[in-house]
Order: sequence, then structure tokens, then C-alpha cells
Amino acid sequence: MTRLPIPVHVGSEPLDHWDDIEARQRQFGEEAAPWLQKQRRPAIASPTLDWAALGFEPRWVGFDTADCAVALQPSIFSGHGADEFDRFRQGAESRGETALVISPIGDLEDKPRSVLFRHDDSVSIGQSHTSVSSRPIGKGARVRAAEDLGDADGQLALRMLSCNPAPIWRSLSLSGAVLETSNGRVQHPGEGALLPILETELGEPVVAVWVSPDEVERRYFVPGETPWPLLLGWLLEQGLPEFVPGAMRRARRQLATDQTLMTRRERDVRSALTKLEADYAAGRGELERQLEEAQGAASAVREGLLYGTSKQLVGAVQAVLESAGITVVDLDDMLGDTKNADLLCTYDGRSRLVEVKSASGSAPERAYQDLVRHLREWPSLPGSAPVEGGALVLNHEHRSVPGERSRKPYSRPEFLAAQTEPIVTTLDLFDAWREEDAITIRRLLFGARLVTPAATQPADTPTTPSQRPGESERRRRWFRSG
Repeated sequence: MTRLPIPVHVGSEPLDHWDDIEARQRQFGEEAAPWLQKQRRPAIASPTLDWAALGFEPRWVGFDTADCAVALQPSIFSGHGADEFDRFRQGAESRGETALVISPIGDLEDKPRSVLFRHDDSVSIGQSHTSVSSRPIGKGARVRAAEDLGDADGQLALRMLSCNPAPIWRSLSLSGAVLETSNGRVQHPGEGALLPILETELGEPVVAVWVSPDEVERRYFVPGETPWPLLLGWLLEQGLPEFVPGAMRRARRQLATDQTLMTRRERDVRSALTKLEADYAAGRGELERQLEEAQGAASAVREGLLYGTSKQLVGAVQAVLESAGITVVDLDDMLGDTKNADLLCTYDGRSRLVEVKSASGSAPERAYQDLVRHLREWPSLPGSAPVEGGALVLNHEHRSVPGERSRKPYSRPEFLAAQTEPIVTTLDLFDAWREEDAITIRRLLFGARLVTPAATQPADTPTTPSQRPGESERRRRWFRSG
């Protein structure tokens, strides 16, 4: 049976109208009248949009729309589609069908706006004193599917999430109109319900459906950048079969989508496809949750290592060292004051003092001298345990982008020749931490010979002996070569 195209009302002048406008713009150029210069062909009137291939017949402004199944980007302005939209809605209501509408929203030209206006666009709903407004929420915003969506709305959410490139997300809000009466201005409350389909982490709807109080009209608000083929594909495959099945029957398409008429194989494949899509939605949601959890856990350490100073930096360094299995004691907390180095680190029976410093510019040599002084004074502190040496962890040039910082904080030959303790940059520490490379983290602090705990070494591999007096200088030579 031959399938018929589904008639849809398009709230735009037909293609030849825009062809004529663009021809006159080219002809007159800068001498064209201001109103002519401002004319822009809407995306829905693009000459490359193949309506027949997508299964639809467009009914433009000036065409009869009483038998249309959907209204696309309708207008409330007289002479520009208001009458056509009214006839579309009346036709749907007379047939007892849902008046399905799609309204893109958002300022596509990103025009500057006054600080007094938070919204970049607004769509008035002609049958009520109600409008939906949009407000940009910034690039990189994360959105997710709302809960408890029906089949068609769930599929629209999946299509929008997979849209590449992603549209600009804008939060949507419902509001009423201010009416001028003989008694003054009256605020009319918004009518109907705005139900989220995609929402931000704060619960703001960015794709939503408005349902009229009488439930005749079901209007979808999507970002203005959404490609029309994506929306038309959803209408044909999910939207119309669920909400306006009569339109599918009239177009002789119901035979292929009516489950009561499907073969066993068709039902099995359809069920498998539905399960696959549900599993994808559930899997995506779980991965998004895991990503949010991972980002939350990593943010404090990442921020502290790359840009931190003082206690923030010390806390981040401690977290990284502990992630590598190193026992870390905050000496300021233990001693009750800043009497010595910042951290006492122990691993596999070996201990080191760690001095943590930051510098907005080049690394100062006095930071290393502080470490040497603390090592010299350490034995005189009451209750101090033996240490084999120390290490300086340095976050230098922390006001610069990490990729533009010098990997070698010191370059003076005399200083490098006198160095006996390791100097570890937070960039090196960060690189090892983000790769979860515990061995490299321990090596940065204790040396190349320390790889794994003694308990995990093969039986014929001797473990590292305890520090004996006189061995400190020999152990430190490894660091000098670095």
C-alpha cells in the first residue's frame, strides 16, 4: 500500500517567498530598505530540507491547515500564520486528537540585551495569556533526562542528548501575561503545565512540553539550534504514533506500527529495540552519576595541587601521598605549631620530612634551605623519630596555566650541585596521581629502589635494609643525579 505524506502546518512563508527575498537582498545590497535587510530565512524553510523523504507535506502560511497533524514553529501574529494555526488547532479538536506543536526557542543571533532582561527569547501561546521564556545557562552545561518519561518523550530525550553538536541549553520558565484593564494593570497567571524532558542538575527544564489546561494542545519547546530532521524523525517514529495515531492511519502508516497487526518477528525485534534503548538510558545515567562522583572526589586535589597555597596545598599533597599507600602525619597538627617541616611521610619502614612550598613566580632557593634547616633541627625535637632525609614539594608559577610552567624549577648549576634532597614539583606529582601511578609517587619521594611494599616482593629479592648511621649521604646521591 502506498504511504501518503503526513500534512503539517509550518509557521513560515513558503520557499519561493524566501527565494524572492534573498534575490532582492543580493540585487540591492546595502541600498536595500532596512526591513528587507533584516529579513532572514528560518531554518525550517531551508531549501535543502527534503520533506518528502522525511514523510511530510508542509502547509505553509497561506495554505489550509485544518487536516494537519502537527504545527511546526507556529506564529501568533496576524498575516504571518495566526489564522493557519487556529485552523490547525480547531481541526485537531474536532477530530478528538491532540494538537501536537513544536516551538524552537532561543536567540540564535546572540544579540546583546539589557541587564534588565534575563531572558533571551520568549514564545507566546496564543490560546491563553501564557508564555514560555528562555535564559542561557552558559556553555558546557550538563543536562540529563527527567524522571518518569513516557516512551515518546523518553526517545526525544535520547535524541536530544545525542545531538552533535549539542545545542545551547537554556532554562525554560512559564509565566502569565500582564493585562491592561480599565482598573489598571492585572497580572494574569500562567496556564497549563510545563513538564521537563531534559533538565539541568538544578532541576531547570531545558527541553520541555507544555500541556494546555484542556489537554488539547501538547507543545514541545526545544533549543532553537535543534536540527529539524532530528525533530521530524522523532515525530514520524515516536511522537505521532503515540499522541496522534489517527494521523498515521490516514497516511496508511499504521499497518506497520500497530502492534496488534505485527508478526511475531516484528514484535520480537521491536521489544529488543525498546529494551536496548532503555538499557542505554539507564547505562548513560549510571555513567553520568559515576562521572559526577569522580569529578567531585578529584576536584579538591586537582585544584590544590595546581593552584593551591598554604594549607590547601599541603592538604592536596597529603591526599596524593596517602593514595599511594604512604603514611602521612601533619606535623603542624602533631607539634601544635609550625616548628618544623609540613609532613612526616613513612613507607616500608623508611621516613622522610616533606616541606611543601608555593611560589607565584620562579621557585625561590630559600624554600630548599628551609627543608635543610628543618632536617638539621629535627633530631632536637622531643619524641622525633629517625628520618633518612627530606623532600621539597614545590608548586611554583602557580598563577600560570599548568602547561606553560617550567618542569625544572631550579637551573643555577651551583645550587643543583649542592642539592642532596629531592625536589618534587606538583606537576610531576599531579601527573602520577591522575594516572593512579602509586609506584611513581613513592619513587618521587623515596627513590628508584622503592617500588612495591616488601610484603609483595618475591622471596628471593632482599628487602631494603634499615637506615644505618653514615648511609644518608650515599642514599641521597640518587636524587642529586636527578
